[in-house]
Amino acid sequence: MSVLPFQRASAIPTESAALTRWLVEGLWSEQAVGILGGEPKCCKSFLALDLAVSVASGAPCLRRYPVRQRGRVLLFPAEDSLAVVRRRLEGIWGSLQETDYKAR
Repeated sequence: MSVLPFQRASAIPTESAALTRWLVEGLWSEQAVGILGGEPKCCKSFLALDLAVSVASGAPCLRRYPVRQRGRVLLFPAEDSLAVVRRRLEGIWGSLQETDYKAR
């Protein structure tokens, strides 16, 4: 079992010394943990799914924001049925296949 990493507060770099390392350039930082929030029906679920597909595949998020590092994704779509999530994922992936993006 691994121990959670820790660091003394005095060793944390100041803002001017810390450089932002992006997972999705300009949109989501490499070490970020967050929640997507907003008004009802403003496409939060689609953004979360597009982020997930982009990180998993390496395709640009929203066809605009480059993914700096591909990786595994854990997604918890609590508000939608699995059938809806599957249909949306297939739509996002299908739209990537119709563009210049080639799966790696």
